[in-house]
Amino acid sequence: MTIPRPSWSFGFRTAVELWRVVAAVFVVSTIVFVPVQVVLWSAAGEALGHLPGDGLPDGEILLILIELLGPVWPALAIAAVSGWFALWLWTVLWHAGVVRWLVFSGRRGVRLAEILSRGVLHWWRWARLGLTSVVAIGLGHTVIAVVFGAFQDRAVNSTTGPMLGLWLVTAVVLAAVVVVLSWLAGLRGAWLLGESARRSAVLAWFAGLWQTIRQPLRSLLTLALWALPGLAAAVGPTFLAWQFEIFRGTIPSAVLGLGGGLITSFCLVGLFLSFAPITGLEREESSEKP
Repeated sequence: MTIPRPSWSFGFRTAVELWRVVAAVFVVSTIVFVPVQVVLWSAAGEALGHLPGDGLPDGEILLILIELLGPVWPALAIAAVSGWFALWLWTVLWHAGVVRWLVFSGRRGVRLAEILSRGVLHWWRWARLGLTSVVAIGLGHTVIAVVFGAFQDRAVNSTTGPMLGLWLVTAVVLAAVVVVLSWLAGLRGAWLLGESARRSAVLAWFAGLWQTIRQPLRSLLTLALWALPGLAAAVGPTFLAWQFEIFRGTIPSAVLGLGGGLITSFCLVGLFLSFAPITGLEREESSEKP
């Protein structure tokens, strides 16, 4: 069985075609975190706005921020958890809709309502796939924590700091590897779950994991090509606002934030589309040509 190769160019072209999905991802991703922004602004926005532009080291600003957020941390935690949960529900929805539209519609016409309706009808299948990824990450991190805890005392008793530091770095690296592998397995499994004969989300996830292991360099390169500009666009406006006074609480800051959010949303959609079974789709397109 030929394993489909991820294609950055196919993901880019199709993300441009699905610009309505990109816009919807941007709008919904912004709305779900409005409660977090409201809590932050109500607790610390006005006070931080009256701080002097210079004369305070970054460390003291962080301490002031922690002091201001202390009384509202329960509301902030609830808003953050609710936002991430809503974002997960939305991600499952548009993943399912895009897969069903791209595989079964013949890519004729792009209607956001049609894509989302397909996602609603088949939402639970892709939700099970997402839950499988979450469980896999949890189990992987649990195993790493147990192994690290079992050897921690031995490392402390046999040597001093360097050995313990090496164990800690190894555990962090392994935890990151588990997250990346589970995420890539979920991306590939989402497209495998779109096959008409496949019903098990767990088996689709394991098949996606196997494909990722068989093509580690292609998978990681595709992820990096989308993740690097996406992360830069996500943190760039905040970095500029933190470093330059002209971007703090001004129209340029808002424009940069909106632009960065759009670029990040485009990268998320493009990343997902890059793992589509492009070989099969190209074969269908060529068969339709006279």
